[in-house]
Amino acid sequence: MVAIQCAFGMVLLIVNAKNKKHCTVGYNMITSQQRSIIALLASSLLLTIGRGATLPFMTIYLNSQYGMAVDQVGFAMTVAMTVGVVFSLGFGILADKFDKKRYMLIAITIFVVSFIGIPLSHNAVLVVILFSIINCAYSVFATVVKAYFSDTLAPAAKSKVFSLNYSFLNIGWTIGPPLGTLLVMQSSQLPFWLAAACAAFPLVFIQIWVQRVMVKHEEETLQPWSPSLLLHDKALLWFTLSGMLASFASGSFASCISQYVMAVADNAFAQKVVALVLPVNAVIVVMFQYVIGRTLRADNIRPMMAVGTLCFVLGLLGFMISGSQLWLWGLSAAVFTVGEIIYAPGEYMLIDHIAPPGMKASYFSAQALGWLGAAMNPLATGIILTTLPGWTLFAILAATIVLAWLMMLRGMQIRPWDSGLSAAKA
Repeated sequence: MVAIQCAFGMVLLIVNAKNKKHCTVGYNMITSQQRSIIALLASSLLLTIGRGATLPFMTIYLNSQYGMAVDQVGFAMTVAMTVGVVFSLGFGILADKFDKKRYMLIAITIFVVSFIGIPLSHNAVLVVILFSIINCAYSVFATVVKAYFSDTLAPAAKSKVFSLNYSFLNIGWTIGPPLGTLLVMQSSQLPFWLAAACAAFPLVFIQIWVQRVMVKHEEETLQPWSPSLLLHDKALLWFTLSGMLASFASGSFASCISQYVMAVADNAFAQKVVALVLPVNAVIVVMFQYVIGRTLRADNIRPMMAVGTLCFVLGLLGFMISGSQLWLWGLSAAVFTVGEIIYAPGEYMLIDHIAPPGMKASYFSAQALGWLGAAMNPLATGIILTTLPGWTLFAILAATIVLAWLMMLRGMQIRPWDSGLSAAKA
């Protein structure tokens, strides 16, 4: 709770950085913009607590509840995540044409109803469909939140608030998995009820406190809404391909690790590993995300991304040799996470830099296609684990993240960067 209170305090300081006369912290002094940001951060936190309590255990749930094999679980998870990401692209692009507040409320409502449906259903296909809808709704919410921040915040505050948002996501991942572990010991269905309950509160927060977006762009710089522009932006193409490979290597690492451990050990040890690496991942993010994220600038983003890539590779190699040693799993997760907390704000800054005013949600939706990599991970993991030695999984992921970094560099060569991110300096 202390970390959450400190983060909310940072919101007030960041938003007021250029308006010193409003820096007194008190309810009457909090502006509507600050209330909107705090409500959205709290919503991200609660939604992620629900996801953290369920998503890491979906592979185990499908295996234990419906007797699905490791490769079948991988296929089901891949289908669900792929369908969710693809449909979220269309809905996310449309968000530029409609009210973002209403869009978020609709997405969360669908999120709640789908989580309620999973424990009430008794068919594996229906569960996979509901999981697809959950992924779609969450992707739309996450995309619209990014676009909301991009449209309403000053350039100097964007990367800082995004880093705070990412920190809140990982506070949710710190809280969610242990809660899910405790609940799943009582009943495999309880985590889904928790997720639905957690997601109900953001409906109230957003309805009451989030203001409708009043975008203030200069007319001469406002880009007419044109989805076809996405197809012709080469920088966006390279960044999306890079994000796809990066998310393949890191976006589903919890389910990937649980599949790996189930294949080389058993379900019981898989639960222990997942319950360890996710909180480690989240704690490192909460402690260092804002500190590292705010240091990213135009003049250091290339070397910082190289450092992030190196941390990813070292973490994956650590997973490869961890075996039954839980402490090594935890250490490897910590190193892996350093790469994550560099990549997260970095990828956001890349897209925000190239997205024209009036098409922020469209560009962030296109970026979300990168999560197809994460969607393909469970299927690829299942195939690798059933056809190749287990250690090759992490070797392949390490090679993939290096390729993602090279594609990112190619995209950065297309647009000028020395001046492009100058406004984002702290």
